[in-house]
Amino acid sequence: MNHNESTNLSARLLATENISVVRSNTVTASFDIKSRVLTLPMWKDMTPEIEDMLVGHEVGHALYTGEKYMDPIIENPKMKSYLNVLEDVRIEKLIKRKYPGLRKRMTDGYKQLNERDFFGVKKVASLEALILIDKINLYYKAGYACGVTFSPEEKMFVVRAERTETIEDVIQLAKEVYEFSKQQIEERKKQQIEAGEFDEDDEDDGEDYDFDIDPDAFEEMTEEEIQDLKDQKTFKNPRPDNHSTEATDQDLESVTEKTFQQQLEDLADTSTEYNYYKLDTQYKKDTVIGYRRILTETVATWGDSEKYKYDDHQRENQTNLDKKNFESFEAFKTESLRTVNYLVKEFEMKKSATMYKRAQTSKIGSLDMRKVWSFQLNDDLFKRVTTIPEGKNHGMVFLLDWSGSMHHVIQDTLKQVINLVMFCQRVQIPFRVFAFTSDYKDHNYDWREEHRRAAEKKTGDILNNAICRFNLLELFSSKMTTTEFYAMARRIIDHRFLWNDGYGMGGTPLNEALSWVYHNLGEYIKQNNVEKLSLITLTDGEGSRLYPVGQGQLREQAYKSVGGQYKHVKQKHFIREDNTKKTYELTDKSGQQTEILLRMIKDRYNVSLIGFYISRNHRRDLESVLNAHYPFFNAGKEAVIEEWRKQFRNNGFASLQNTGRDELFLIPQTATKIEEGELEVKADAKAASIAKSFSKYLNVKKTSRILLNRFVQLVA
Repeated sequence: MNHNESTNLSARLLATENISVVRSNTVTASFDIKSRVLTLPMWKDMTPEIEDMLVGHEVGHALYTGEKYMDPIIENPKMKSYLNVLEDVRIEKLIKRKYPGLRKRMTDGYKQLNERDFFGVKKVASLEALILIDKINLYYKAGYACGVTFSPEEKMFVVRAERTETIEDVIQLAKEVYEFSKQQIEERKKQQIEAGEFDEDDEDDGEDYDFDIDPDAFEEMTEEEIQDLKDQKTFKNPRPDNHSTEATDQDLESVTEKTFQQQLEDLADTSTEYNYYKLDTQYKKDTVIGYRRILTETVATWGDSEKYKYDDHQRENQTNLDKKNFESFEAFKTESLRTVNYLVKEFEMKKSATMYKRAQTSKIGSLDMRKVWSFQLNDDLFKRVTTIPEGKNHGMVFLLDWSGSMHHVIQDTLKQVINLVMFCQRVQIPFRVFAFTSDYKDHNYDWREEHRRAAEKKTGDILNNAICRFNLLELFSSKMTTTEFYAMARRIIDHRFLWNDGYGMGGTPLNEALSWVYHNLGEYIKQNNVEKLSLITLTDGEGSRLYPVGQGQLREQAYKSVGGQYKHVKQKHFIREDNTKKTYELTDKSGQQTEILLRMIKDRYNVSLIGFYISRNHRRDLESVLNAHYPFFNAGKEAVIEEWRKQFRNNGFASLQNTGRDELFLIPQTATKIEEGELEVKADAKAASIAKSFSKYLNVKKTSRILLNRFVQLVA
């Protein structure tokens, strides 16, 4: 996480009402009271202390400054600097009261800015010459160590500034400080005139300027150039016009506040353009193809001779295939039931161990009569009660890659998925299994209508270029009947399933699937009363990239018109999320987009994220995996790949960290195949040999079901 992301996180944590935090090429930080959006510039030459101070300050405005703040400014624009300074005192007091940890951070930040002369103190001849509002600004931001002092009359206002609690308090105090400063300035001018500080000889026509320019050059200047210099003149003896005692707007302006704001503006980096997008809420009308629809659309493949006409030879072949498929499935089902039974017992034992580990024993205050006899030996005679926490209601959503590259492992993978579903059924975990595909052919689909709908979307919406070719095939659901479950299971592990029109394997719309999940997972959690949900993804490659509508790919630079000239402008792209009020930096790389989407799902729903990535054990393939998940990883690639291969040999899988998931398991293609195995024991084998054979037999069965084993462990 870079520092900008850290700052955004701090802002979100501080703003208890979930304000939106955005970056912009603006010159100052600001908070929009109505839209509740905190806008932060990109600052250059900025320390973490200063940036945290500025963020804390703006969050203070977010939490405590209301719309009434603008009313006095509308009535009298001269009041702006007075309100700004005094409101800063109030909101910074309140934010530090709410979050005491900010005190030191803000103090250090302001100290650093004062050392850089952000308040313009070094340009002031004397701190005593400053008006009251400037003194208050310095005192509460730079601290008493800056050397500012107050008269007894001024101290009253300083104390009142510290005691302001409401915006009404600030407005009233600002008006009084303004009037006091006006009277104070006018009194000072009157005293200066009476003391004769202004030389009468200086009352000329105003030609006595210090231009700091070569006299010869002055003679060659035009009248227009001379006048420009006069407008920028520095008086040798500044004095009020015509010895007036009236306080001007310039006299009443807060110099320190103006200088501070200007200095911050100078630190802003405006060379980068910031673009914010939102995830599209709907790719097409019928994204999900339900399991009942799938069963209806695929029935023809399984030889319904009454409905579909075959010749004798075709009917005989179809019948033989059906018989072979049925026998094979029954054998698989029987073996799976035994394995699932074993793993259910293992799951229950792990769950019980975890619950008792979290159990708490406490005294209930009444005597245990069985211990009374030992009162002279034992000082603990009270009954105890052990409280075992209840387990959370679990749920599971599975996303399966239905792309062409999965073709050679899809049947073995589906067997693993069926085992997982059978396990969920046994332990009563609600579930849904989706295959994400770009090749489903919906005969009722009108591509012209879909393109028209896509064109109507706002430019900022994120969606895939293949908007019209993304679907989720609902293979399994906990709402299925037993008949529907076994009908689906028998069909999908038969290679003929892919013969059905519309169920062939195409691209990898993983990111589109995650986008759909992000918008629809909440409803599923609510309907099933799920407290802890596990989202599992299984793929053998990267997903397709998301693009903003009408803009093409997300580039790091754009060639745009700036001030009438075309220049290369740096660009940063973000997804802005309205539910969590978080922002996520977006790139054009598919793997990073996947990680961002997973983080968004995690942040919104607090789910467990488990990933399985199927790959060949070749160095070239493993390097592709490394580049997909760690694009900026350069040094030591060979060492990482060798470590993965070592884990393959020892564990049957490799574990990848920092991929947006809680765990990502890299699985070799050979591990997807379920090895049923047989227990081989010689007649004359000894007990130790039998135990070893039995252990090997169980291990083969467990390691061949990696997906199920890891899910059981994580859930338990």
